[in-house]
Amino acid sequence: MINKKLKLTLLILTLIILLVFSYIYMVKSMNAFTYQHFNEKDFLLIQTDLQKEYSFYLNSFKKDNSVQVTFNFHNVIPPYDATIELYSHKTSNYVYIGSYQPTITFAAKDSLFEDSLDSLTISIVDSENRSSYTIEQEKSFEFWKEGKVINIWFLPFRTYDEETGRDIGYTVSLS
Repeated sequence: MINKKLKLTLLILTLIILLVFSYIYMVKSMNAFTYQHFNEKDFLLIQTDLQKEYSFYLNSFKKDNSVQVTFNFHNVIPPYDATIELYSHKTSNYVYIGSYQPTITFAAKDSLFEDSLDSLTISIVDSENRSSYTIEQEKSFEFWKEGKVINIWFLPFRTYDEETGRDIGYTVSLS
């Protein structure tokens, strides 16, 4: 009797562990991202160029003509000590480059808020391994609404979007 209870308990524990790992792999993974690895020279050149572009963007607007925005990132577990890069197709500029945090707040040009639609290319960069995980999509979402928090929900896999006829890797909601 005890032997059967022990076997049943072990079976249930094994199933729970498998379900937890499946959940982490499916929901919190970076399967929707495109992975790219770089040699050392190319990685340094790219990162230096990105920092120059971002500095140019930051210097292009006055801080008093900016709006604080907050982004929350959901359903992703990035590499340790990763950097996140947000590229706005609306402005053709990087609007944020910095350490990855589940929540980031930064100053954005107030002109972004004139029409809230945008499409972001999001890259999570692992400097230690000279690699990046990038999601680029053509679907536009409302990002820029003053006083709203932008929630980006990464999907476990790229998913077909009937509205655009394209695959998407994230959705956006405002709160």
